[in-house]
Amino acid sequence: MGTRSLELFFQPASIAVIGASERQGSLGGAIVRNLLSSEYSGTIIPINSRGYKTIYSLPALTRIGELKQVPDLAIICTPAETVPKIIKQLHKQGIGAAMLLTGGIARARSWQFRPSSDRLDQVVEQTRMRILGPDCLGIVMPWRNLNASFLHVPVRKGNIAYIGQSGTLASGVMDWAYSRNIGFSHVLTLGKSQDVSLPDLIDYIVQEPHVRTLLIQLDEIGSGKALLRSLRAASRHKLVLAVKSNRFPQSPLSRIETPKGLRSRDALIDETLARAGILRVSATDELFDCVDALSPRKKTFGPRLAIVANGRGPAILAMDRLIHDNGRLAELSEETRSHLRGLLPEYVKTSNPVLLNPELKAHQLAAVVNTLVSDRQVDAVLVINIPSLGNNSMENAKALGELTRKTQKTILTSWMGEHTAEDAREYFDQQGIPTFDTPDNAIKSYMYMVQHQRTQALLRETPESLEVPVSLAHKEVDRQILETHRPGDYLLPTHAWSLLEAYGFAICENYYCETVSDMQSQALRIEKPWVIRVHHRDYLYPFAYGDNPRERLRSVAREIYKESSLAPAAARLEREIAAAFPHSPVLGYTVQKQYRALDNLQFSFGIGRDEELGPYIFFGGGGSTADILVDREVALPPLNANLAEKLIKRTHFYKVLSERSDNLLRELITLERWLVALSHMVLNHPWIAGFEANAIRQQVGRYRVIGVAGEVGLPVKSAMQPYPLELENHYQSKNDNFYRIRPIRGEDEPLLEQFYQRLSQESLRLRFFTARRQFDHKELARFTQIDYDREMAFVAMRDNKLYGVVRAWIDPDDVTAEYSVIIDDKCRGEGLGHHLMIRIIEYLTERGVLQVFGTVLPHNSGMLGLCEHLGFSLHKNVAEGVVDVVKNLNPMQHGWQRKKMLSFGRNL
Repeated sequence: MGTRSLELFFQPASIAVIGASERQGSLGGAIVRNLLSSEYSGTIIPINSRGYKTIYSLPALTRIGELKQVPDLAIICTPAETVPKIIKQLHKQGIGAAMLLTGGIARARSWQFRPSSDRLDQVVEQTRMRILGPDCLGIVMPWRNLNASFLHVPVRKGNIAYIGQSGTLASGVMDWAYSRNIGFSHVLTLGKSQDVSLPDLIDYIVQEPHVRTLLIQLDEIGSGKALLRSLRAASRHKLVLAVKSNRFPQSPLSRIETPKGLRSRDALIDETLARAGILRVSATDELFDCVDALSPRKKTFGPRLAIVANGRGPAILAMDRLIHDNGRLAELSEETRSHLRGLLPEYVKTSNPVLLNPELKAHQLAAVVNTLVSDRQVDAVLVINIPSLGNNSMENAKALGELTRKTQKTILTSWMGEHTAEDAREYFDQQGIPTFDTPDNAIKSYMYMVQHQRTQALLRETPESLEVPVSLAHKEVDRQILETHRPGDYLLPTHAWSLLEAYGFAICENYYCETVSDMQSQALRIEKPWVIRVHHRDYLYPFAYGDNPRERLRSVAREIYKESSLAPAAARLEREIAAAFPHSPVLGYTVQKQYRALDNLQFSFGIGRDEELGPYIFFGGGGSTADILVDREVALPPLNANLAEKLIKRTHFYKVLSERSDNLLRELITLERWLVALSHMVLNHPWIAGFEANAIRQQVGRYRVIGVAGEVGLPVKSAMQPYPLELENHYQSKNDNFYRIRPIRGEDEPLLEQFYQRLSQESLRLRFFTARRQFDHKELARFTQIDYDREMAFVAMRDNKLYGVVRAWIDPDDVTAEYSVIIDDKCRGEGLGHHLMIRIIEYLTERGVLQVFGTVLPHNSGMLGLCEHLGFSLHKNVAEGVVDVVKNLNPMQHGWQRKKMLSFGRNL
């Protein structure tokens, strides 16, 4: 539904509370009390059918029909069976948004609530009202003095937005956060998400003032594709952390099934959040530890940690956790160690960790830490203080505080104890220095910092260009499959092999036959020894082995050298199949050449499908004796070379390969090509419901597929938008130069950098309002690695050089889009800028965007003239010293679109 009318929840000028009373334990009464105690400046209208004159000294109404003004928001706190009728009454009064705090509607296990839930679905669809809930906590916004919730504790002001799915968990988290003096900009939960979804809220809240960090609590991932897009967009500008519960399929409260071919869905959730740039933590308390560590982080940060402690035991605790979490201890330079020798007694070692005396003095601590942060081989320092006689915790803390202000490196602290450490921890909080109760918690948070850095780097990593030999034959194979298969059918082996061959995979020489005699004839065309496979109906589907692949019946006979041995081998396999699968008839036979695996290395790869997140790619160890599910790692398409490499390196198969290979780089390049080809396959054939292949390593860098199975399903798109190949076209300029006009790619980063360096200072100033010429990798990655959904950019290419780029940033509801355009100085007069503007306008119009706008400097006569020629209206913005240019593209369809346009300061 998007962000339509969400301002009614977040900026209500008046609120009606349905079901308010002063009765002890009244949910509506708690809402009114919290609204009053938060000093909400708007109008509060209590409504209760019992006929109260006043409720908490506020004039009360008996019926919704008595409303003399239309409130922006209605909060419903009445029994479940009354909710559908109340929403109809609110809609009749012209109220556009309602928050359902009513419990029970979402309890699918309680049959008595199902009628209310079903009717509510219908009413929401009929009224088109925005509904938050049911079973939600409410909304709290301390900066706006709004507490429209039933929280039992107040919420302090801060810069963290907490969005959860569980109201009860949020209540506990807020209680805990209040005791730790943690503040929030927003607190709300969704409950059942009858209408307003998590992606809607993220898209809206990320634009709100005071929000620096988003904390997301997830029970389940619904609206998976929309959620991924929203999280990815948010993480580009904000710190976003998520805690995902329901991690294990054994839980009786887990409602989403584990996808076929995976042991646990949790690995897929990890991959999804990582691709969105989100830091995932394991527990709610770790959310705030990470916020403490990440929010005040310095300009420089890295994985190399130095540890200082005034006791061996706590240092061991820190080291144990660091090693457990695959952390990295900094190797101190010789210069640093030499300097430490001059600061420390002779009996104190100058290696990392640095162990100081229990009676630690402030000047010594400051000198040691200052030496460590000056070392280029140290990225961060953890200081552990244990209280003892002769140790002043507060003086030591202040010594670190002064040092922290002078360094750009991260310093974490763990002041152990309680009585003597309390004041020091409070001081650290005031100074914005991350502090933790135990070394274990400090290391966990530090490793989360490292993980977050890696996740963000993954988003910005420039992908290598990797040629994949995909033939046009895949289109003919696709046509044949769709003509002969229906959703739910297994993929015939001949088609499965043809599909792999069309994407450049090396496959074994094989023939699929329907009879044993035909198989015997075809075997003579293949070099010995032979392998035969007997295909029964269940075997032809991928992931046919259940939860324990080791126990699967393989239906394979190997090492066959004689033609006379083929029929007996097939008969033996048929008897085994009949005993194990009495209801699965034999449908055919495959005879193929037997290949030897170098070092006995095999792997499995393929395509699976999740009901919320769509298709995914998996890779891991394989073989007849392996439990292939144990080593199966996953990734979301589309994949480039970098993402494919990371998928491979996460597996145990890669560790074995790296030990045995004489040319690991060559091995990796081959495997990366295969996985990128598989990514193309899943994007080009969205009907693939499952696809599983087993391959062997024949020689160094050479692999061959020896087994395959597939399933046909209804078409499902990838959660992440692939490169839109269909948007490519060409342009012949007035000077007869031919340009290829296409969407920008991540691989274009070096070309874009060269383009900016060729531009004149005046061109750069007219585009960026400053004459800067240098752009760092982070900025260039943001310009080139777009999602093709919230942002679109077309580049003009000629002779492998970039000569122009036009870009549009589109709001989540497709109401408005902001554009920018810049071309090479040498291309002026060719009409290239005009063509790029026409291209982006056509794209936005076809997409359904209502209006495109831009900001132009007053003396940029060329751009202003082009805008007038293209039908833009020009408006001088005296306050900003610019000219606003606006062009309407499509007519409005709904009243809320005009409201949103007005909120942007524009109109149709």
